[in-house]
Amino acid sequence: MNRKKWIVLVIVTAVIVGGFCVEALFGHFSDLTPAPVAWEETVISDGGAYKIVQLFVTGVISGQSSSPGTPPMNEVLTEQLRHIEEDELVKAVVLRIDSPGGEVVATDEIYQRLLHLKAKRHIPLVVSMGSTAASGGYYLATAGDAIFANRHTMTGSLGVIFTLTNYAETAARFGIKEYVIKSGKYKDIGSPTRPLTEEERSIFQRLVNESYENFVNVIVEGRKLPRERVLALADGRIYSGAQARELGLIDSFGDLDAATDHALTLSGLTEATIVRYEEALSLGNLLFSMQKHWTSNDPFGLQRFLDREAAPKLLYQYSPN
Repeated sequence: MNRKKWIVLVIVTAVIVGGFCVEALFGHFSDLTPAPVAWEETVISDGGAYKIVQLFVTGVISGQSSSPGTPPMNEVLTEQLRHIEEDELVKAVVLRIDSPGGEVVATDEIYQRLLHLKAKRHIPLVVSMGSTAASGGYYLATAGDAIFANRHTMTGSLGVIFTLTNYAETAARFGIKEYVIKSGKYKDIGSPTRPLTEEERSIFQRLVNESYENFVNVIVEGRKLPRERVLALADGRIYSGAQARELGLIDSFGDLDAATDHALTLSGLTEATIVRYEEALSLGNLLFSMQKHWTSNDPFGLQRFLDREAAPKLLYQYSPN
């Protein structure tokens, strides 16, 4: 980290510490709002005017913010890809994936954006898999012109999962009843307070099957594999990087540097500057992210155990738990 950033961080720390004092004296920072995300390029290695950008998909793929002041992953990657589209000096992209996958919608949105970039700019996209690139992580990888992984990378889990929690028996045991007034037979489909009917199970299964067919299609198109072969592979099991290579799910063994070197080769260049996008330091967003500590009425995080479970989602995600 350069000297300028160290100075900024010292100032930020002073502001945060001062914020606690101000909070104690003057009350909550209730009017804080997150500032728009600004990205700055960090040069990893200098190689002239043309650039290769390394992008990162880390953690669960979601369309929801993981914490206050933090934009959702799909929004972050969409903005970064839009920035690449507008930068004529970018001649290749390396997508580093270390993710178990995530939401079907968020995953497909990022995938479609990757395809849009390739169609608009006609630049190579090389994928580098980290420790895990399973389910939705692999879904994104199919957009690549080449996929690199470690022989021990955990990948696969090709499929869809949809989970419903049911506590009808527990509620009955404690005499808890829920009265539902609804406009249609299936308006409370998936209710945790009553058994799931066979008709309702069929409705959910159809949704899962549609998303599964879409997953199979992107593998067939991206990896140029016969559909019958993909159907045999896409039964939800996990593959190692070594197994994935034998099955044609990845192309080569290699780390992020190897994937970047291959992207350089595909670009037709002999040298390029390797860059990454990092969020520019913002006092506004740092203060906003600290607001939950200043204003929390639930300091021990117990409320999440009392709130009713959020609506279930279709997931391209390796989630054994």
